[in-house]
Amino acid sequence: MQFLKMTVLGLLAVALLAGCGALRGLQGGFQKPIVDTTVRIYEQADSALPAENIQTAVLPRAGLKLTINPFPTITENAVQSAEVYSTASGKAIFLRLDPHGVILLDEMTTRTKGQYVVVMVNNHPVSAWFVGQRITNGQFLIEGEFTDEEAQKIVDDLNKLAKSNKQ
Repeated sequence: MQFLKMTVLGLLAVALLAGCGALRGLQGGFQKPIVDTTVRIYEQADSALPAENIQTAVLPRAGLKLTINPFPTITENAVQSAEVYSTASGKAIFLRLDPHGVILLDEMTTRTKGQYVVVMVNNHPVSAWFVGQRITNGQFLIEGEFTDEEAQKIVDDLNKLAKSNKQ
């Protein structure tokens, strides 16, 4: 009788551990991020909201201090492709979004017309743009103070992530 109880308990323990391991695998517990680069787009928020519902982004080059939503509207996972562009002010990154990202950008620019949108790369604000009109084609340019190497690494990482998301 004691042997039977121990066997059943042993089988239950094995099943429990196997189930936890499977769940951890599904949640990405064993997976390393594909790339180190994050590109997130945040909407401007009302500064009168409680502190836990807002975040502050300071863009020193532009002299802007903006209150933003703490949760991004668009992330690097919505990028379909990225390219380095040369502009009069230096290197920029041109993004094309996937179909879901196109919808998110369209909705965001419709909702935030007359406000700012902040782009953060690796949790650092790099640019902000004033939304003057709706963007329906899912394409936009990130202008920041990027060196050639920084811009190329961001583009390479985003394209690598986009390729892995297609699979």
